[in-house]
Amino acid sequence: MKISLNWLKKYVDIKVSNEDLIRLIGARLVEVEGVIDETYKYDKIYVARVEAAEKIEGTHLTLCKINVGEAGKELAKVEADENGLVQVMCGAPNVRVGMLAVWIAPGAVVPASVHEDAPFVIGKRKMLGKYDSYGMLAGADELDFDDKHEKIAEIDPEVAQPGELLADVF
Repeated sequence: MKISLNWLKKYVDIKVSNEDLIRLIGARLVEVEGVIDETYKYDKIYVARVEAAEKIEGTHLTLCKINVGEAGKELAKVEADENGLVQVMCGAPNVRVGMLAVWIAPGAVVPASVHEDAPFVIGKRKMLGKYDSYGMLAGADELDFDDKHEKIAEIDPEVAQPGELLADVF
């Protein structure tokens, strides 16, 4: 079983070093087989709020405007509209206004492809010949959290806010 240390720290005030925590868990609960730092896979991946979602007629796609926070826009170096929103095309059936999702910014590698011979780097793309899409909204499988490709991952608003790095949150 994998457990995120950042997730654990959201619920428990841990007052010992990571090394001491591992030793204590191993001594009192179960053996810790190893510690894996996977934060490198989530560089340029942010929490975003969907502010607008317009279904593109005749397709399965939705044109979204997302709030990636000031830090997200600056760090990802993307173009935003006059309202500070970033445009992204999304093919997931569960995308809707108000949801918090995971945005993979242009230049980032899709985490599930990190160990492949040719990792998939996200970029700015022209969709349907006329819509610019800056990055993508990601599903749990693309984030390497699950193997099912059904919908984009949804983040609980009590856990994160737009512009936060996914690695810092989880």
